[in-house]
Amino acid sequence: MNHLNKSIVWIYLICIFISFESCKKTSTDTNPQPVVFTFSAPDTILFEYSGNKPLAVGVQCTEDREFGASLSGLNGSFSDNNQDLVIRSNQQQSFNITFNQLGATPGIYPCELRMSVFNVNNYTPQYKTIQLVYAPNCGYNFINHINGEITYQINGNLLYRNISCSYNNLGQLVVTNLTSFPVTLDVNCQAQTVTMKPVTINGFYMTGDGTIQGQFINLNIYSNGALDAVSKIKP
Repeated sequence: MNHLNKSIVWIYLICIFISFESCKKTSTDTNPQPVVFTFSAPDTILFEYSGNKPLAVGVQCTEDREFGASLSGLNGSFSDNNQDLVIRSNQQQSFNITFNQLGATPGIYPCELRMSVFNVNNYTPQYKTIQLVYAPNCGYNFINHINGEITYQINGNLLYRNISCSYNNLGQLVVTNLTSFPVTLDVNCQAQTVTMKPVTINGFYMTGDGTIQGQFINLNIYSNGALDAVSKIKP
């Protein structure tokens, strides 16, 4: 093989090598390494009654990236207002979870949090199950009570009442037909006591307090600070 032919062969081999390296580079560029990240979110969000609570999500990553967070599988009593979060590496954002207790039954309602990496082709999304819990306070235990007793100090007569009890969206027990006005009770479950929300009726300032004893609530009602009646809420 003469010198010219050798030169042509070498040029040909060099071109093949350059082409091969170029292909390797292109392949590397279009198939970047997966982005390694972790994220944090609470396991449980507890609701005692209707309202809004934050669900904070944080992302940890050594690269400066943007991540997308979304929720799915929400029970109809809960809403995230179709909100998706965009979170940068090593930062935190929060969903605003709204709970409406109307028609809801106490219990655990799971939903799924999905985390993904923006602008990367070969990422694998990560998931976490979040437990949304409706756990009303102990006032909820009395919503089916239908019997009441009340004795007014003015005459000492014991009266029996057909009452209705409900658990409102502030976590209070509302009792109707025990007296001439609805009685709204704040419940301290730890101390097993109740406090009546004050109302003014015909110029009289009505207050009340009482205790929980098993399935019964014993309630004293005051008019302008003086004992007006003693009562009991029963099953």
